[in-house]
Amino acid sequence: MRRAMGVLTVLEGIGVFAFAMSGAYVATQKNMDLFGIYTLAIVTAMGGGITRDVVMGRGIPVFFTSYRSFFIILVAATLVLFLKNYYKWSFIITIMDAIGLAVFTVDTCIKAAASHYNLLSFVFMSVITAVGGGVIRDLLCSRVPVIMRREIYATASLAGALLYWAIYRFAGELISCYVCIAFIVAFRLASVYFRFNLPRIRRGAAGEEDG
Repeated sequence: MRRAMGVLTVLEGIGVFAFAMSGAYVATQKNMDLFGIYTLAIVTAMGGGITRDVVMGRGIPVFFTSYRSFFIILVAATLVLFLKNYYKWSFIITIMDAIGLAVFTVDTCIKAAASHYNLLSFVFMSVITAVGGGVIRDLLCSRVPVIMRREIYATASLAGALLYWAIYRFAGELISCYVCIAFIVAFRLASVYFRFNLPRIRRGAAGEEDG
């Protein structure tokens, strides 16, 4: 149990750092001031986890019980401010966002499995935790959320959660954790690199819509 708690602590720290960088970077792209940048970093990093803890009835969300997460967010957002003009920064943010997606998915998979959730609840909690912060980030930036666009994003989280559900009973917690993180990151980055997306339903002609 101690080893499991250690894994969860590390995963949450990595996820918070990765998503905080993502939120801060989007804020700089929208020309927000310092308050906006740090606010968006906090919302992106903590939104999904807070939603998870509230829905799971875990009492006060874990992000409000420790200063560690806020320190991680502060470091991540400040790093973005100093390196925002680095020519490969957008690529780095894509990687960090994929890592955040993966670790928050698997972090919640571990907690949901320990709570003996059924499959539907297990998948719902894992995905909503992984994408929740990003959805809030995009809404605050007046963007269509990533999960509503063609990009493979929530689908990668969903596939990873299902993979964890399928293998953790016989592969064990740690192996399932590492396998699923690697799978989600690879799936997300491959979709970006090779530009494969979910199909988009296109609007028909005005006459077809009316008829």
